[in-house]
Amino acid sequence: MKRLMLLPLLLLFFARGAAAQNVQLALDGAADLSPVYPTTKIPANARVFVAIIMFPDQAHHLIDTLMSPVAATGKFTARKQGETQVIAVADKSRVLLRYFFESDLPVGKWRLTATLDDKPYGATDFEVVPAVAPLKIASPVALAGSLLPGTEWTSAVQLLEEPRPGLKLTLPGVKAGTDGWLRTTAVRKVVGPDKDGTRVDNYQNGKLTGSSWSLVTDKGVAFSKMVADGQTSSADPPELMFALPGAEFRKSWLWHDKKQPPASGHQFQMWGPLPLRTPNGEASGYVLLQKIPNVSDPSVIDGSTESGIVPGPGVVYTVSIEYIAQYQTATRTESHLTSMKHGAGTEPEVRKDVGTPSK
Repeated sequence: MKRLMLLPLLLLFFARGAAAQNVQLALDGAADLSPVYPTTKIPANARVFVAIIMFPDQAHHLIDTLMSPVAATGKFTARKQGETQVIAVADKSRVLLRYFFESDLPVGKWRLTATLDDKPYGATDFEVVPAVAPLKIASPVALAGSLLPGTEWTSAVQLLEEPRPGLKLTLPGVKAGTDGWLRTTAVRKVVGPDKDGTRVDNYQNGKLTGSSWSLVTDKGVAFSKMVADGQTSSADPPELMFALPGAEFRKSWLWHDKKQPPASGHQFQMWGPLPLRTPNGEASGYVLLQKIPNVSDPSVIDGSTESGIVPGPGVVYTVSIEYIAQYQTATRTESHLTSMKHGAGTEPEVRKDVGTPSK
């Protein structure tokens, strides 16, 4: 993955006139630094969030950002020095600026402006909203929706056919629409329990494409085994995928197989409660981000999956990104839940989680 060096990011908290609206706030960046849960509303207790900006070239630049309350009063504490990440996207650069706060932010209207080489470059107005109490979840299985045999989820899936000229993607039996997106339908069906956990089969256009086995633990829902593309992989220890939320807005954890170096394991973050769209309208839930580091260089993120989780239906959307360094671009696959049908029987018992460290 090609990364560019920029001079350090400096945070200054005073007002300056806004330029064009081309700064996007988000919870974090995906594998290609595209925004995870883009938003203009930041919860007061969000101690970390990011701004993402597209630059017109891949040259070295000095970036300054100025964050100022427009109609918000109260004290807060921020780290003066933030973090900067840059990734090459075609002949441009996508820049992620990460901000850290030691206290809650005052509720009200704010503005963030950015300068490039001392010239106005972009701005965004945003609102800091009151923090929301964590959701009360009766059982960890609610994060998955249900693991009753016969439970079924149907989702609309789309994949950009040609993310960059010369890189053309395909889906079996699917032709791209006039807008350049490949669209299909995916179905997940709960088969039932066996020695590896509760099996869920995945179908695309009616064809079985893979399976996963879930365990319900006192920390959340973990995957113990997966089958995809004819290959079987087991997780030792099981990989915690959906964690029970805590009191904080953001939660993070790490996972690596016993055969893996810890640095090359998967990285997880979860934020919420946040408003999410479901087939039945807006509901409170959590945003989960899984990052997969490069095996040779764990400082590089090869892939990521963002998931929206609402207790009850479970996963209501996903955005999967795979960065392709030689093309300076990424594949992007999106899914949105359209319906859920509940099965019958008894939910799996909750067992003790093993091997999931906090971060």
